[in-house]
Amino acid sequence: MTIRRYIVYGAGAVGSVVGGLLHRAGYAACLVGRPAHVEAIRARRLRLETPTETLTLDIPAVSHLAEAAPGEGDAILLGVKATQTAAAMADIARQVPPTTPVLCLQNGIANEAIVAEYVTQVYPVLVLFNAVLPEPGRVVLTIMDFLAVGRFPKGTDALTAQVAADFTAAGLPTREHPDAMAVKWGKLIGNLNNALLAVTDCYWQKAFATPEMLSMMRAVMEEGLRVLAAAGISPADVTGRFDIRAQVEAFAARQAEFADVPPEQRGYPSMWQDLHFRRPETEVEYLNGEIVRLGERYGVPTPINRALLAAVRESIETGKGVGQFPLERLRERIAHLAGSPASFDVGRA
Repeated sequence: MTIRRYIVYGAGAVGSVVGGLLHRAGYAACLVGRPAHVEAIRARRLRLETPTETLTLDIPAVSHLAEAAPGEGDAILLGVKATQTAAAMADIARQVPPTTPVLCLQNGIANEAIVAEYVTQVYPVLVLFNAVLPEPGRVVLTIMDFLAVGRFPKGTDALTAQVAADFTAAGLPTREHPDAMAVKWGKLIGNLNNALLAVTDCYWQKAFATPEMLSMMRAVMEEGLRVLAAAGISPADVTGRFDIRAQVEAFAARQAEFADVPPEQRGYPSMWQDLHFRRPETEVEYLNGEIVRLGERYGVPTPINRALLAAVRESIETGKGVGQFPLERLRERIAHLAGSPASFDVGRA
């Protein structure tokens, strides 16, 4: 199959960036998003701000998949949160053939198996960039890295080659990977820090430039890696094994670059945005919750991720938004869960 059109189902910040850049490059693309976002795009077009330019894009946008009239040659780019994957696929499956390729742009590692219950062609996509949607009709790309795509559960094919070529031509550097789920496990380890930034009210560049935050981020990820090792899961990055030490050292080396970032270019994880806008749910159960559940199954203590999971849940329940757990308060929670408040000292520089 050759993809003739990309339909972004769940066009929030990430999906709007991908769809918008594909559209600008001349590829057929359509956004399926929330009514307010769609109405703003129809009225004023999509405003896409990048670190180097601001684009105004007249991209087709609809509130329901049926309005896009999906058919032969369409590929679905799934951008909904992990909490919404099953409902989204039930809707999609009613309107497309089961051979329709679905590419999962989402965080977490549970989405692909759910999608595979509905369609036969499932493709994990690793997305390593940050975008925010500050208001309907406007998205801001704050940090750009690269993407990777493969088949589920493993392998590559002609479609992954086309996606990599199309995305790269659109300004989204993308490579094929024969074990995309291992790469997504690697990303999950990094995504464990989404909760940390949300409950401490911090953005990525500030975290990278702050030794105490970098130290805590490393502790969060190392705990996750201990759990995966016990479970026999081997995460990877696109070049091989997942190397926490190398990643943290690379971020630390760029502290000067990250130290002074203008507000409009600050990168916040989607979980920060969920708490900031007082949304009723986040992906924390599919990120930190995944590690906590695996830790319980394999007998690995997870006080850091348990503390983050509880902090996000509490922030949702109280409706108080981001920043309810400064680092010192979070350390106290972690120490309590670890059962050794006098000696437990994670996250200190």
